Amino acid sequence: MTKAGDDDALVRAAQADPRRFGILYERYFNDVFRFLHRRARHREITADLTQQTFLKAMLALPRYQPRGLPFRAWLYRIALNEIRMYWRRRSEVTVDLHALEVMPLAEEIGLDGREEDLAGLARALSRLNDAQSRLIELRYFDGLPFAEVAQVIGIGEDAAKMRTHRVLATLRQYLVPHK
Repeated sequence: MTKAGDDDALVRAAQADPRRFGILYERYFNDVFRFLHRRARHREITADLTQQTFLKAMLALPRYQPRGLPFRAWLYRIALNEIRMYWRRRSEVTVDLHALEVMPLAEEIGLDGREEDLAGLARALSRLNDAQSRLIELRYFDGLPFAEVAQVIGIGEDAAKMRTHRVLATLRQYLVPHK
């Protein structure tokens, strides 16, 4: 059975008996924790947000419908809402980038990974608005396929592809030296 098919069976079991939600929790805890930690950067805050995410997921599980997309994407959407609420209360946003995390994005926009290229990319990323940053983070730093990116932010897959390509074009423009 595929992981998605296995997830569907686990979700149905948890919908019938909430005590079986623990299997889904164990399967996706690390993924959700990493997803949130990349955005919160503090272990205690991440732990709290992860627990809140799974609590909300468990409470909403009776209304969950797979729609052919991975259960993980649904959890990421809940987690993204949790981190947004947290930062809205804190009025600040931070994203910590490591060279290994940024390399797929650097390669996508045609950079060779030199230190000065990565520094320029960091400056370009800081110029993006929240929605643009979210697309780049989900696609390149979290490694989600477009179908999951679309589900997490609540748009169609084609729209996710189009918006991502527009953001990549914007980043390329920011990287062009102005004379």
